[in-house]
Amino acid sequence: MKRLKLQLLLLFLTIFSLNSCMNDDCTREMRYIKYTPVYMTMDGVKEIKTLPAKTLETPGKIYFYNNYIFVNERNKGLHIIDNSNPDAPNNLAFISIPGNNDMAIIGDYLYADNGKDLVTIDISNPMNVQVLDRELNAFGELTEYEKGYLVYYNEEEVSEVIECDSDEFFTIRGNVLMDKNSSEAFSQSSSTSSTVTSGVGGSMARFTITQGHLYAVDNFQMNIFDISSNPAAPVELSEVNIGWGIETIFPYQDKLFIGSSNGMFIFDNSNPAAPTQLSSFAHARACDPVFVKDNYAYVTLRSGTWCEGFSNQIDLIDITNLTRPVLTKTFEMDNPHGLSIHDNNLFLCEGDFGLKAFDISDPKKLDKNKLDQIKDIHAYDVISVPNSNNLLVIGKDGLYQYDARDADKLELISKIEVVK
Repeated sequence: MKRLKLQLLLLFLTIFSLNSCMNDDCTREMRYIKYTPVYMTMDGVKEIKTLPAKTLETPGKIYFYNNYIFVNERNKGLHIIDNSNPDAPNNLAFISIPGNNDMAIIGDYLYADNGKDLVTIDISNPMNVQVLDRELNAFGELTEYEKGYLVYYNEEEVSEVIECDSDEFFTIRGNVLMDKNSSEAFSQSSSTSSTVTSGVGGSMARFTITQGHLYAVDNFQMNIFDISSNPAAPVELSEVNIGWGIETIFPYQDKLFIGSSNGMFIFDNSNPAAPTQLSSFAHARACDPVFVKDNYAYVTLRSGTWCEGFSNQIDLIDITNLTRPVLTKTFEMDNPHGLSIHDNNLFLCEGDFGLKAFDISDPKKLDKNKLDQIKDIHAYDVISVPNSNNLLVIGKDGLYQYDARDADKLELISKIEVVK
C-alpha cells in the first residue's frame, strides 16, 4: 500500500512538473554560444591596415614564423608578437583584417582570408604592412542584406533565463544559438605550414603551404593556389570537392591529411597542382584536427561544439597502407582540441582541462604514458617551435609558452593574458 501511494505521488509530481513547463510562466536557464551577425560595407571589408598593438580579447589560431608569433583575433585580424626573447615576448602591432581567421606565411608574404577574398600581404615591415594582391571571391561570395554585407559572427557565451516557447524567435542546436533570420552558414578557419622557408601553424589549420602551393579548405572543398612562380600574386588552379564539414588540413611528406566532422581524408600530393584522394576514414560525428607522425595519424574528437558530437577521444590510425587506413586503438580523453608532436612526445590541448604531455615511443600505449598535465589554463591549440624545445599554447586565457625539454615537467616561460 505504501508503495502504491509513493507511485501515485511521483506520478502527480511528474504531471505537475510537465504542466508548469507548458503554462505561460514557464522559463528555463540556458547556457549557450550566441552568434550575432556583423554587417559592413564592401569598402569596410577591404580596409586592411596596421594599427598599434592591442590586447588579446578572443584569440583564435596561432602561427610561428621567423621569431614572430601571429595570433588571430577571431574575425578581426592578427596580433604580431616579436618572440626573439621568449621570456619577454613583445606585442608589436595589430593587422586589422575584417573577417579573418586563417593565415599562412612564406618569405615576406602573408596569405589571409579577408571576408571571402584571399589577400596577399607584404610583412617585410611588420609595423607597416602592404596589401599586394587580392583574389576576389576565392572562398565564395559575401551575402548582401539591407544592413550591408554579412562578414562574420560575433561569438558570445551567454547564460540566461529563456521562455519555454522562445523557439518562435530562436533556433537552438546543442550549445549554439543563432538568430533564425541569419541563415548564412558560418565556420572556423585555420593556418599551417610544413617547410623551413614557410611558417608553422597549429593543428586547427585550414591554410597550409607546401611544395610551392597554398592549400585552403572550407566546409566543402580544397582550394589550390600556385605561389611558386610569383608568391606576391597567387594563381588559383582548381577547387577539389571533398565532402561536408571539412575542418583542418595537415601536410606530411608528399601527402595531405584533411580532417572533417565525420572522418579523415588522405590525398596524394606528389603532383602539388592536382592532389588525388587515396582514401578516407570515417569516425563518429565530432570536431577534429589531425596530426601525423611516421605510420600513424592521431585524430582528436571532442564534444560540446557545433559538430554536435559526444565523443572525447584520440583515435590512433595506422596509415602504413595509405589506401586502407585502419583504427588501431582509441584513447578516452577529457575534451581534446589541438595537438602537436615533438620527437616522441605528444602535446594535447584539452580545453578547460588544460595541456597534457604523453610519451608516444610506443603509440599503442599512449594512455599508459602520460608525462605531465598543466591544469590551470584553457588550451585550444599548440605549436612545437622548430629548432627549440619550446611550446606555444593558445586558449581563451591567452598565449602561453612552455619549456618542454623535460616533457614530464613543463615549465612556464611567459604568457600574454587575454584582457576583456
